[in-house]
Amino acid sequence: MQTVNTSRIPLDGRHLRSERSRSVIARSMLDLVRETGQMPTTDAVADRAGVSRRSVFRHYADVSELLTAAYELQREEAFRRFPRRDPSQWSPEERIMALSERSSELYEYVSPVRRAAVYMSRDYPVLQHLLRGDDSVHRMIVIDLFAPSLEHRSDADASVLISALVAASGWATWEGLRREQGLSVEVARAVVQNLMRGILMVAKTGTPVTV
Repeated sequence: MQTVNTSRIPLDGRHLRSERSRSVIARSMLDLVRETGQMPTTDAVADRAGVSRRSVFRHYADVSELLTAAYELQREEAFRRFPRRDPSQWSPEERIMALSERSSELYEYVSPVRRAAVYMSRDYPVLQHLLRGDDSVHRMIVIDLFAPSLEHRSDADASVLISALVAASGWATWEGLRREQGLSVEVARAVVQNLMRGILMVAKTGTPVTV
């Protein structure tokens, strides 16, 4: 008869409780940043999570580790909410529309936290790394989406085209349109679409842009 090693059960239970506590603390940090746009105090995070201040630092070595967990939690949620679709059968216009629509919805969701992360990154360099990681993912998405437009181009030309499309559809451009110009989501999305259309048209015809 096979016996069960019951000595592991309490350890597993403690591990599960620890993981739940870590998750609740990270969620509390994320929600507070999203709500206030600022770096919350450790006491505020502990109060929201229903734990002691000491417990926060029992589960996380320091604030940077906690910020990383909270940021990655939002990243996971964002990719679940806004999954990518297979672009293999899309026309260039469908690719433009798909990228602009997904990006606008994604940016509206993440902007409160991303905006705060940009500000807080001066004091917490780990956030700079996380922000650059998101930018790298966006660049890879653009490369994959517009791969047909990159065919038969020199490395230099392809790099310029990719960088232009990344800039047109990136978060910084969206932030400028929404926050600085005060455009609605619909109008800002149309601007992004027109920017990408113009970039691809110039790339296709080889016509230089003149002022």
